[in-house]
Amino acid sequence: MTLRPTASLFFVFLFVGCGVAIAAPTIEKVEPPNWWAGHSIETVRVMVRGNELFGATIRTSHRSLKISNVLVNGRGDHLFFDLTIGKNAKPGEYVFDLSAKSGSSKIRFDISQAFRPTESRQSVTNDDIIYLIMTDRFADGDERNNKDVDRKNPRGWHGGDIRGVISRLDYLKELGITAIWLTPWYDNPDEPNTCAQPWCPYTNYHGYHAIDYYGVENHFGTMADLRELVSEARKRGIKVIQDQVANHVGVQHEWVKRPPLPNWFSRFSQNTFNDSVVMSPNASKAERENLISGWFNEFLPDLNQDEPEVSRYLIQNALWWIGMTGIDGIRQDTIQYMPRTFIRDWSTAILKQYPDYYLVGEAPEMDSAHLAFFQGGKTGWDGIDTRLPSVFDFNLWEASRDVFTGKRPASALRDVMKYDGLYSNVNRVTTLTANHDVDRFMSTPGATLEGAMMHMAFMLSVRGIPQIYYGDELAMTGGHDPDNRKDFPGGFRGDQRNAFTRDGRTAEEQRLFSEVRDWIELRKGSRALREGRTVDIEYSDGVYLFGRLVDGEIFVVGVNRSATSKNSKFDAGLIGLPFGNNVCRPVGGAKTVPASDHGGIDGTINLVLPARTVIAYECFAARR
Repeated sequence: MTLRPTASLFFVFLFVGCGVAIAAPTIEKVEPPNWWAGHSIETVRVMVRGNELFGATIRTSHRSLKISNVLVNGRGDHLFFDLTIGKNAKPGEYVFDLSAKSGSSKIRFDISQAFRPTESRQSVTNDDIIYLIMTDRFADGDERNNKDVDRKNPRGWHGGDIRGVISRLDYLKELGITAIWLTPWYDNPDEPNTCAQPWCPYTNYHGYHAIDYYGVENHFGTMADLRELVSEARKRGIKVIQDQVANHVGVQHEWVKRPPLPNWFSRFSQNTFNDSVVMSPNASKAERENLISGWFNEFLPDLNQDEPEVSRYLIQNALWWIGMTGIDGIRQDTIQYMPRTFIRDWSTAILKQYPDYYLVGEAPEMDSAHLAFFQGGKTGWDGIDTRLPSVFDFNLWEASRDVFTGKRPASALRDVMKYDGLYSNVNRVTTLTANHDVDRFMSTPGATLEGAMMHMAFMLSVRGIPQIYYGDELAMTGGHDPDNRKDFPGGFRGDQRNAFTRDGRTAEEQRLFSEVRDWIELRKGSRALREGRTVDIEYSDGVYLFGRLVDGEIFVVGVNRSATSKNSKFDAGLIGLPFGNNVCRPVGGAKTVPASDHGGIDGTINLVLPARTVIAYECFAARR
């Protein structure tokens, strides 16, 4: 039979032949790619990236799922829709039908089973010791992912990865670590950043230039590696903390070329980093907006969390990582450069699903009032309670560094802690020995091994949740970034020694390692050191003496940075002991101090404070 072309068929031939055919819609990426039934967020906002999505509608035939509120952007390359997941929705892949002006396509989405590591998730508390690891610089456990590794370049990839961390968990357990914080593992650009600045070119080994919030950095490993890390860490009593970055992305992110919405990013303006304006009710609107919306630099586009779609995306992403990996906590980068309303909403959503979850925010300020402004549990001048459980105590870190390098008197430690009442819960504040953004203690002018020992001991004896930077237990050196991010000796093929083992450490390294391990063990065994209230006893140029007291358990910690031994005599009632015969037994920091002859029988306590030492005494009333 001979077919006779109709007028309409002729028109189609002509339309295609002229090369102006409308392409069918395409789907490139779905975020999040999956979710869970029974989650506290039962309606998840899905973002789809593709092309020719104009006029899209989405349908599902599954009764346990409901799709609503479809939004397509002006270029037709991103769409958003609400997906309500019924509690009875079964795990598996679901396919949604997308119809657009140019044709149809399919959207694939998974309803997942919750990932359950071998041990149940527990919150990070002041019972824990956190260990900060820069993944690329710790240990190489899988050389197959060593793309463009150049260990001679301090700003290049060095090969550390997730499997390397897994291989060193036993070392961390030996030290006494109970939680590890890894720098960001989002996928970052492989190519280095170039510019006219002295620090260029540099790679993204640190992880803070995300190009895919749902991808694992290929230099570090896979999602399976992350899950294994969490499971293996749990077996050893070690929790895992993710470093998240909601403030900005890397300039190579696809969003920069194709923003999902016109206001997805803040307009470019260089951040002046006048951080004080965020907590001042007297600051101008312009100054405050610059701090929140200004970019770090041209490589880090600033996300606009005031746009509800951006905020919802980031909140869901945080919850997605918890659900996918079983992590125990989140460190949020640069909280003071995001709206406090977003920090509140982010914290609230996570705590709704995971009550008592560990969330800690970074605001690198040496001002206790500024830091306390961001901890949740109270309302600020702006009417906002961030609900953020923890912040880093940078103020106490700086004071400790300065005291133990001879720049400030010992009383400076008390001068910081006298502001503890500003925090809603000072026991939830996270203290630190250092981190990846500051010079290491041993590269600070005036630093000595004895000073490092005192710095570490003090941080392990005060209130809060202590965090140790990798290598601080070995007195590693390192000045400004990237010198403070050196490779851990023994973590990489070709290293001349292995400091993960006793035989591979120098005498000085082993001395500090043993001291740190002993203080960690003492803290773990003492409820007073972990959660007791602090009582100032004596503070002067060379000495800071304070008690830690809880429910009848009494520890007295003595800091003596002087070159000579000191004696401190005080009223026993200061630490809750009765008039009469009291005993104080040295339990940490000074093995040469006799185990007797401390305390008193006349209502006073007399303690020896050895030179250049932090010492702990356990005090109690003697039995009659």
